[in-house]
Amino acid sequence: MQVTFGARAALPAQYAITIVLVAVCFLLRWELPWHGFSFFLFVPAVLLGAALFGKGPAIFAVALTVAVATFFWLDPIYSFWITPHQVPPLALYILLCIGIVGLCEWTRAGLQRRMSGAAAGAPASNRPRFEGLDFWRGFVLCTIFADHIPGNIFENFTYRNFGFSDAAEAFVFLSGVSLALAYGRKFSGGRRLVVVFALLRRALKLYCVHIALSLAAIAIFAAGSLVWRAPELLTEHGRDLFVADAGLCLTGIVSLGHQLGYFNILPLYIVLITLVPVYLWLAGFDRRLMLATSAVIYAGARLFAWDLPSWPIPGGWFFNPLTWQLMMAIGIAVGIELARGGTIARSTACTIGAAAVVLLGLLVATDGFGGTLGGWGRVRGWLDLDKTSLGLFRLVHFLALAYLVEASGVTHRLRASVLFSPLSVLGRHSLLVFSLLSLFAAAGQVLVVTVRTTAWFDLPLVGGGIILLVCAARLAEAGSLFQQPLVGSAIHGRA
Repeated sequence: MQVTFGARAALPAQYAITIVLVAVCFLLRWELPWHGFSFFLFVPAVLLGAALFGKGPAIFAVALTVAVATFFWLDPIYSFWITPHQVPPLALYILLCIGIVGLCEWTRAGLQRRMSGAAAGAPASNRPRFEGLDFWRGFVLCTIFADHIPGNIFENFTYRNFGFSDAAEAFVFLSGVSLALAYGRKFSGGRRLVVVFALLRRALKLYCVHIALSLAAIAIFAAGSLVWRAPELLTEHGRDLFVADAGLCLTGIVSLGHQLGYFNILPLYIVLITLVPVYLWLAGFDRRLMLATSAVIYAGARLFAWDLPSWPIPGGWFFNPLTWQLMMAIGIAVGIELARGGTIARSTACTIGAAAVVLLGLLVATDGFGGTLGGWGRVRGWLDLDKTSLGLFRLVHFLALAYLVEASGVTHRLRASVLFSPLSVLGRHSLLVFSLLSLFAAAGQVLVVTVRTTAWFDLPLVGGGIILLVCAARLAEAGSLFQQPLVGSAIHGRA
């Protein structure tokens, strides 16, 4: 049985819908000035064809979009003749589309194997799931969604407004915990090559997702610019390079040297995943050795301003992997402890210290609760809060906040709430949800700039978006026949 979301549609209908998708992209870019790389705006049609119907309609979409672009826009127009200098961008487009189709087929094959194993009565995985981990991951994803639509009223209530850290620290930390739970025992059990290749495959998958999301974002902002006559949508967060030199921009995106604003955390995650085998190897000797090594790299990057270079625009990555790897290493250390059945040590002194750090962050972030205590906002300028290099106070604040979450037992208390189940299902399908929320947030940014006139608009925009994300995650869960046992954990289950 082939697993395709649109498998119930008859074969002619699948191809007819694919033609409609291509036609929509065609109409959206009809009035835009054409340049040699503009046919990359047809990528959404290929992506949707591959996701909905499989490789047949997707390959048809690739061929159709190449033919349409060649006939209507490439000189000489109204012919299928191309010149030698038009071949490289056309070849790059075809290769990218082949990669997208391959990624969708790869994902579909994995889903098929999981469904076949579940139908045969085999468990989906021998690794137990940590329900609290899924819950907090879902919470972080919702926070990212609200924060990635600047100007909406809900972004004023996410926890970045009440302390030094934000969802980025939680995202990387929880990723480290998850990776340790998923691969730590296999690695220490002698299956090191298996783990290395599994992590490399995951990094490659994330790379393909990042490229697809970046191109889809350009298409969304280009469509918004055209429909609402808002050219400013293409002048911010690195999108102006696409307008100035599309070829250079696309080359930069593929090389990870150019990262669009709000689409720059996956490159960090890709690099950090490649470091996981090294940290698991060091942790095999002693977790303190792993953490010490990571801390030395962090200190060196901060002291000597090391960072991966951006290109073609001079500078460094927005999220410096050489500093953010420390957060990943801490998450791995916690995950290893949880996998061994250990607990996070609690003490009154640590609880008081963590509470003091969180209270300081609250006072500074709110300027003394709205100025009633006076002058606290000025303290922010004295603290190391740089996000690019994971400022020390950001790191300490997040660790203090995470410790208080564990020590207070808040996760256990929230387990009976109406929010626990939907947030947990979001966390269990984090890659799917993150991909969708990135696209929803891009569309939300367009709507906030062009349509929004009142704060009431934000309720269906953000609230409706989260509901759609939960529905998509539940559909994915039903399709994959999720059967992994749920167990508690020290930091996530009993917290």
